[in-house]
Amino acid sequence: MLGLFRKTAAAEPAGLDPEAPIEIKTSVMIDQSPDEVYALLDFADDRHQMRARGNPVQRIGSDPDEFRAWFDRAPNLNFLFKVDEAVPGHRYAYFARIVPPVGKRIQAREDYRLEAVDGGCKVTFVNTIQHVPGLTMAELDREVARSTTATLNGLSKLKLQAEKGVEAVFAFEREMGQRPPKPEPS
Repeated sequence: MLGLFRKTAAAEPAGLDPEAPIEIKTSVMIDQSPDEVYALLDFADDRHQMRARGNPVQRIGSDPDEFRAWFDRAPNLNFLFKVDEAVPGHRYAYFARIVPPVGKRIQAREDYRLEAVDGGCKVTFVNTIQHVPGLTMAELDREVARSTTATLNGLSKLKLQAEKGVEAVFAFEREMGQRPPKPEPS
């Protein structure tokens, strides 16, 4: 699955500054139009990827648009999103916070850039993550590893859902041990 991505770049650990935000950037080709992919990213759209997977997404503010989502795999966490750029078919970016916080992450700016390429869509994702002050290099390395894994996992699911539908995402989650096995028919 990780071979789906053209480029994955995270700062080299030796060059990281524990006090500065880190940036993870990667691109993936998706065999769908930019408009179809955008609909999966736009929290205001009924086709949003999390809604389609059965997770509630609620608008909690406007100007700017703000949303709260609850994920079935993390029912005790609130995921808060404040949209700061929305250009249909081209770009969708927001600030994301998890309440209560997970790990040492304060918030992230998740920026999806969509480009029509050969009948499909190139998605370039830039995740800029801010951490609590005073991290050691070992703590920062762990946070970068978690964030990189989450980034690749999220983009894999976006690609699967766009190309093959929700059931493909559920199968991927079962394969990765993120969801219990599908019950056998009786």
